[in-house]
Amino acid sequence: MNTKANTRFSFKTQITWLLTSLILLTVVFLTASNWFRFADYAESQIERQMYFAQNVLNQTLSSQEQVLITTASVLAADFGFKQAVATRDKNTVESVLVNQGQRINADLMLILDLNGKLTNSSSGLAFSTEAIEKNINKLPFREVHAQILSIENKVFQVIVVPVKAPRIIAYTVIGFEFDQAALVQLKELIALDITLVQNNKLLLSSINSDEVKAQLLNGAVQKSLNLLLTRADYFNKTIDFARSKDIQVILSVSLAQIQNDFNSLILSMLIIAIIVIVIALAFSRILSQGLSTPLMILMEVTKKIGRGELAVPELTNRLPAEFSELYNGFSVMGAAIESREQAITYQAEHDILTGLYNRYKILIIISDYFKKQTNLVLISFNIKGFKALNDTIGLSNGDFILKEISTRINGYIETLQQTPLHKSLDNIIAARINSDEFLIAIPINETHEIKHIIELLQSELNRPFWLDDIQIDLPLYFGVANSIEHGTDAERLIRRSTMAVASAVQELVSLRFYQDGEDENYLYKLSLIEELKIALESDKSPLFMNYQPKLNMNTGKIDKLEALIRWINKKGDFVNPELFIDLAEKAGLIVTLTRWVILNVIQQVEQWNKQGYYFKVSINLSAQDIQNEQFVDYLLTTVKAHSIATTQITLELTERDIVENEQLVVARLSHLKSLGFAISVDDYGIGQSSLAKLKSLPVDELKIDKTFILKLEQCQKDQDIVASTISLGHKLGMSVVAEGIENKESLILLNDFKCDYAQGYYISRPVSAEKLIEWYQTYESPL
Repeated sequence: MNTKANTRFSFKTQITWLLTSLILLTVVFLTASNWFRFADYAESQIERQMYFAQNVLNQTLSSQEQVLITTASVLAADFGFKQAVATRDKNTVESVLVNQGQRINADLMLILDLNGKLTNSSSGLAFSTEAIEKNINKLPFREVHAQILSIENKVFQVIVVPVKAPRIIAYTVIGFEFDQAALVQLKELIALDITLVQNNKLLLSSINSDEVKAQLLNGAVQKSLNLLLTRADYFNKTIDFARSKDIQVILSVSLAQIQNDFNSLILSMLIIAIIVIVIALAFSRILSQGLSTPLMILMEVTKKIGRGELAVPELTNRLPAEFSELYNGFSVMGAAIESREQAITYQAEHDILTGLYNRYKILIIISDYFKKQTNLVLISFNIKGFKALNDTIGLSNGDFILKEISTRINGYIETLQQTPLHKSLDNIIAARINSDEFLIAIPINETHEIKHIIELLQSELNRPFWLDDIQIDLPLYFGVANSIEHGTDAERLIRRSTMAVASAVQELVSLRFYQDGEDENYLYKLSLIEELKIALESDKSPLFMNYQPKLNMNTGKIDKLEALIRWINKKGDFVNPELFIDLAEKAGLIVTLTRWVILNVIQQVEQWNKQGYYFKVSINLSAQDIQNEQFVDYLLTTVKAHSIATTQITLELTERDIVENEQLVVARLSHLKSLGFAISVDDYGIGQSSLAKLKSLPVDELKIDKTFILKLEQCQKDQDIVASTISLGHKLGMSVVAEGIENKESLILLNDFKCDYAQGYYISRPVSAEKLIEWYQTYESPL
């Protein structure tokens, strides 16, 4: 997220912000550090001040106690005073109390009996006897001691001294009031404000502010020593007042000065920070300018390299050493990229072995020719059986021959360009478009030039090749197409020339010109393949099954059928099964197609079984099916899933399918036969099987090809072949099926030859499953 945000700003701006941010963070951290240090220092000073104030207060009170104790002890020891107390001479006692009180400036002079009852008093303060006795009784009556006492919201430091004659006969109490003046003196002595409270009630305070006094009692004043978190004017600490049980002292220190000093410190630091940031901004702009200038130069270089301008100009500006080295690195990189790009381009456009163009590049060049309205003749040629030749002479010798062909092509181009007719043709191009296939594109003006061009090429290439002392004659086949007659689409014209080569190989002619309609037929087959893929995957497939009955010649009944796939394409045209099955084999779809057939046939057999019709059905297979590793498992799984007996299924293969990878095919057929499937050899008599192989095959049935049956009644040789084949099949333990029966005469002859089954249009054409049942229900044997 931050990365995306940073890309919105220029490098100079980012440098400025970076430096400014670092300085700002430094100032913030320094300010925070000084803030904490100042607060810690102020707090420690306050704690120290509180500690000393408490000590001074305690010492002052202690000193006063000693003076009072001495005075009270002298009074209590006076013989006349003791006699007056003992004789209860009230006038004499009061006179002594008054005189003694005046002499020592005591505010309270009292005589108490042993029960704490007031007997005599001398005080400038008007207190009732009840008030005095109530508070005096709070004092413990024992040996001489001093204590703080509160009487009607007035605070006294009192001394209790027993009067002995010689045993204790009374107690003398001398007290000094803590008034506002005394409190102010203590404040000046300890340099802190003092407040006396009793049971959360303010008795006396050196603080003048009523608001602060109210805050003291309400607890709204700072009590914890944390100057960073408070805005209070005072910090307070509550301590015991001498040995009083209910009077406490609140020591208060003003925070106003500390806060003023702290605010002044922060303000000065902020001012310094602002000054530093302004200076930093100025210097960062200068620094960023110094960094961005060389970077802008380098950026321009990278843009040029990105546009393909790989020649980096010589550096004219003076740059820092590191940037100069980086600039030179870009220069070296540009040269290396240019060299590597040239090598990559060459490899992308040329055949590495021969140095000729590849298919990709020649296609581009031919397209450019057509854009310039230049007509071309394309000559494709290949080496028949080059793979077998490679296996025989070795790859290195095969590569040598390909290079030699390339050399001869280049020589041919030079020779052609020297002829008067083609002197201006300096743009003849050649390519190796396949492992053993080459293409030459030659500009032409008229089609009559093509003959001379081809003759010259054939004479150059048909010369023998020599490997050491071994002469090799290569079978070269040529295919020709030209833009004048066959169109100016580069891809299509190349395809048409290669189609002409393929036809030349198939027809065993050394030279063949493209013929109109061949490309359309090729594209039609491609479209059929694509449509067939869709049909096999569709839930509502246009593929469907027909079934042709097989007549049992022994019983005259129909107990076998052959399943035949049919297809009506999306245009509504019937597609010849031989055509689309052949296309499926070439396109690698035959296994999928056969699975579709197996599933549909077995589902139909299951349905017939439920209806009470029990037929054995033949399914045609190809070599690819039987060699497929999953075929047997799929067949068994499908049969089991639909509760079909394996004996109801016959698997038909042609002789050609059995011969291909014969060992594997025979092993799998033997396994299938052991599971109950019947094996049939289709089109027998026109394939490649010998009698020696036939006897070792796991075959249950022979199907005589229809070429021997169609005119059986007219041809004696066909009759002899068919009769001998039936006899041979029976002797090998096989049943025999004759297909292609078109008339009754042929059927009668087959019956005479003891043929087991007959199949053909005379009996019934292939029909749908529904029509088959209708036909079967009205069927009458033709025998």
